[in-house]
Amino acid sequence: MFTQLGRFSRSCDNLTLQATPVHNVPTTRTKLSFPQWITLQLIDACNLRCKMCYEWGEAGSYHGRKSTLLKLEVVKKLIADCAPARPYYALFGGEPMAYPWLADVVAAIRSSGSRVDMPTNGTFLAKKAEMLCEAPLNRIWVSLDGPREVNDDQRGLGVFDSVQNGVQVLFDLRQKRGQTEPKIGYTFIVTPRTHKYVQTFAEECIDFQKIDHLSIEFQTFIPEETYIRHRDFFRKAFGVQDTPCAKGLVAKLEDFSQMDYHEIARQIRWVRQRCEEHGVYFVCYPKTVDPDNYKAYFEKRIEDLIDRRDRCMFPWIYLEVASNGDATPCHTFYDYPIGNVNETPVLDIWRGARLGNMRDALRTHGLFPACSACARYYADPSKH
Repeated sequence: MFTQLGRFSRSCDNLTLQATPVHNVPTTRTKLSFPQWITLQLIDACNLRCKMCYEWGEAGSYHGRKSTLLKLEVVKKLIADCAPARPYYALFGGEPMAYPWLADVVAAIRSSGSRVDMPTNGTFLAKKAEMLCEAPLNRIWVSLDGPREVNDDQRGLGVFDSVQNGVQVLFDLRQKRGQTEPKIGYTFIVTPRTHKYVQTFAEECIDFQKIDHLSIEFQTFIPEETYIRHRDFFRKAFGVQDTPCAKGLVAKLEDFSQMDYHEIARQIRWVRQRCEEHGVYFVCYPKTVDPDNYKAYFEKRIEDLIDRRDRCMFPWIYLEVASNGDATPCHTFYDYPIGNVNETPVLDIWRGARLGNMRDALRTHGLFPACSACARYYADPSKH
């Protein structure tokens, strides 16, 4: 699976949203009748244990839990209920390609008139290439974090070769069938282990003639003290005693202290230029390529971020459904589910009181303590 929340921000960049701007969120309970963007966590199990992953990584929050998956009939009903709005969909995990009814879900979404993207760790691409071309998604984002030894140190032995073989198999099959979808691209996660290899990754590991998009995103994390403030706020505001999903985002600031922010910015500018030369769609989060901006991000000096915002519009446009059916307007807030689609129709959840409570809290308090970790914080929902 992808390890960062930025996978959803990329989808947002391709979506035209008719919603209130971030700086001026609605001041009444009046809200959109349908979510305009829906992420389905089809399954929470994953075959990898990527070290920085907030789910199954070294400090991830999923260890010890019983794996679940969304029921196909529940997913199909949700898609049918939301079809009048033709929302944008993202399929998520765990590893979404491990979901046994993936082709059925993609077919239902495409038949409803909506678009759909999927992040993947890429290890199932070769095995499932026929299925992916038969019921094509619009875009697939494949995780790869540098040359073989760097990527495999972070994601697991043999992952690099498996992913690259899968990308080649899928590309060749798509070409043979004369298709333009699924569009294929990579996501590179900048971490203390990978930050020196951004340019090397683009030079040695990518054939720009065979990809359609590329994303470079920074590791999602918060310091321990931010987590504590977030936990205490949720206890007071929502009566939530524990916030294990937010806990999975915790990392030590000193882990990032040796990163060369000027060099990171230089490499990213180089990669962006190569993408422009080859017509490859390029995304970077945080958005502003600037060493001081990067330093502020990794030191969690949010007030100094060039891309800083003091409001979030996603609870007014976005819905995420976890593999156990819990719904939330933000991945970080699985700790405060606003309903469960196994028990309540999705539109009743979307128009319900618990989501209204969260929106009211955002109006009153602005961003919650853990919000700065979220890649959607940097997204531009108005960008096509």
